[in-house]
Amino acid sequence: MVHTSESIKTKFILSISGTVVFFLMLLLFMSYSLLRDTAVKNARELSQTILAETDKQIDTFFMEIEHLTRSMTGFPAFYELRLDEMRTIILSTVRARSEYLRAIYLGTTDGEMHEWGIGEGFVDHAPVFEAGYDPRQRPWYQEAVEAGGFTITKPYIYASVSALGITGVQPLYHPNGEFVGVLGLDIMLDDLKRMIEELKLQKGGRVILLNQENKTIVNQFSASPDVLELKEFNLFDVSELSRETDSHFITTFDNGERYYITSTQNRMTGWKVLVALPYEAVMAQATDSIRLIVSFDILLMMMLSVVIGFFSNRIIIHPLKATVDVMQRLERGESDARVEINRNDEFGTLARQFNRLIGIVNDYRKSLEEKVERRTRKIADLQQENVRLRIIEEKERIYGYLHDSLGARLTNIFISNNVAQSAVQKDPQVLQDMLEQIERNTQQAIGDLKEILFSSQDEGRKIIDFPKLIRHHIKERLSLKNISFTYSISDPEELNELDREARFEIEKILQELVSNTLKHSQASKVELVLDTVSGRIKIHYSDNGVGFDKSVIEEQGFGLQNMQHRIENLSGSFELKTEPGHGVNINIELPMELKERSTL
Repeated sequence: MVHTSESIKTKFILSISGTVVFFLMLLLFMSYSLLRDTAVKNARELSQTILAETDKQIDTFFMEIEHLTRSMTGFPAFYELRLDEMRTIILSTVRARSEYLRAIYLGTTDGEMHEWGIGEGFVDHAPVFEAGYDPRQRPWYQEAVEAGGFTITKPYIYASVSALGITGVQPLYHPNGEFVGVLGLDIMLDDLKRMIEELKLQKGGRVILLNQENKTIVNQFSASPDVLELKEFNLFDVSELSRETDSHFITTFDNGERYYITSTQNRMTGWKVLVALPYEAVMAQATDSIRLIVSFDILLMMMLSVVIGFFSNRIIIHPLKATVDVMQRLERGESDARVEINRNDEFGTLARQFNRLIGIVNDYRKSLEEKVERRTRKIADLQQENVRLRIIEEKERIYGYLHDSLGARLTNIFISNNVAQSAVQKDPQVLQDMLEQIERNTQQAIGDLKEILFSSQDEGRKIIDFPKLIRHHIKERLSLKNISFTYSISDPEELNELDREARFEIEKILQELVSNTLKHSQASKVELVLDTVSGRIKIHYSDNGVGFDKSVIEEQGFGLQNMQHRIENLSGSFELKTEPGHGVNINIELPMELKERSTL
């Protein structure tokens, strides 16, 4: 009978332990699948974020090339063909941007070529062309004429040096409407690749640029051989990329390494931008989590088996053994031995009631788990949506700050630079003043950028006389274009008591208003009135410039749109009054304690 008791104990423990191990293994498999799917999703989001940032930086680079090209067409020296002035302007521009800019030139409608640059292919900063060279027959000239405006050419071999490159080109017209020729800025592909390498992507990512025919412009997976033609891209099949603007997939290179690939099409060039992230790097955190869970589940299974064996022996096997002992006593002839229970005794009734109770508890537990699971999914969905909306809100805030604050600083630097260039040989004192102003605005822009990026909450920018500082900055900027400035304030002390956030918002608003005046108004007079009434700040800003059609804001006035959106989000109001030929009048109200309204 002892053998029978031990056999029941062994079977019971093995059956219970086996069932528990089965379900734990099932749970482990489900956890592994869920973590892997989550890791792939996170890798996709990370890759798309890196891709968007890379594409944005490439756009920014070519937008700077476009801005530089367009700005140079405004110099009279170019459309009046004053060669000495052209040479001075071009060489100073190329030297300042020598890390990516090789040369600047003008091909005229008469077939003349005026080019200066730095580096290989130049003698005394001038190129040497073969006899009979005609710029009108070159790809860059023809593409500019065909586009009718600024464009980035397809890669081609330069005439003055045996190398591949691209050119930012812009047709040049005299103010009287006469077509003068085409202005071009050369960028060698090797310099473009160095610029891409400076991006320093996360997770060891690399960038690939392909043209519309899937030929390699830049490939960070290979060195830059000295070739005079674009090669077909052959690391993996890119035929699927042409079917959609944005795509993502996992691929294995010939060397056996796996990469997570995301791609998009660059707006400025039409090139395909691919970002390749090492698959193992983006999955490393998820892999470590999976290993930890597997180890924890194995340990849990071992501990659970031991615990089940211990408690089953005390709770179940011992009562059975007591019953067997009574039966053994009866076999030995002890007639007074009695089983305290029979087939309908308390032990049997308890077993039946216990089994029934287990059924009820299991049903209830299952129902409760389903409810918890449903609520958990709902909470997870809400949390995910909350994070997504907060990310969108933060992006809009940072983009608005960059436009309002740094845009004003850069506009001031640009105007100061033009004045400084004009005064290089005419007025050394004006030149010195402009250089000092450029330095101040650069330092202020760096400070604004740090404040935007790090969102510092300290009072590092404590203002002793805030109204005086506003008046000084605005008057200094407007004086660059000889615009007179009238300023009045009702209560300077109350403005000095504003917190850092309120002062920062007012500074950004006034910077953007002054930038618009300097860029577009052609005004000779500006008036600013600051007032504080009933806990609100009132700003009145006006100029006597050319004004504009208010409907244009919806198409071209992002600065004013961004300002209006920002003010309304701070529980303020924005009113614009203008029409062509009658200047601009703007009324703004803000609460003295600024707090952004939540978009959630």
